[in-house]
Amino acid sequence: MVDRQSIIDLGSRLVRQELGSQWHFQLDRARTRLGACHYDRRAISLSGHLLDRIDLSMARQAILHEIAHALAGRTAGHGPKWRVAARQLGYTGGRTIKMEQAWSDARWLASCRHGHQVLRHRRPRQATYCGRCAQQGSRQKLAWQDRRLVGLSAALSAPDRSDQAVSPSGQNQ
Repeated sequence: MVDRQSIIDLGSRLVRQELGSQWHFQLDRARTRLGACHYDRRAISLSGHLLDRIDLSMARQAILHEIAHALAGRTAGHGPKWRVAARQLGYTGGRTIKMEQAWSDARWLASCRHGHQVLRHRRPRQATYCGRCAQQGSRQKLAWQDRRLVGLSAALSAPDRSDQAVSPSGQNQ
């Protein structure tokens, strides 16, 4: 992909150009969203964690998306005022940018009794229930597993085949 400094330079330039010197660009520690507009701090941020998974073009689109939020105002959401601002900036994406890769390293996996699964980067502190089951009128509690330990336990329980003899033809004896 592209180096971090190029994205930081691009973000700083676009924010200064479109929002003025009172706003600034920064990287944050988010894991499940690419960008954010922080009205209270007058900052536009991108996830430092996800930068390795995007190119400069996608970074530019994410920065423009967040600048449009700043221009449209806190209450505009992704409504008409935001869409006009985004279009004027040259934003060509939709309301959100899909980042399936953001979940690939999620630590926590939850399952309900019906087999529905949910991924999270942090384990919830309180009981959580399956959203898909709730839509069907059933309240099913989720059971959480640390994916790192699940992988480790699978590796530990796998049979050790190093002591099996192998014939010259490569078949086990």
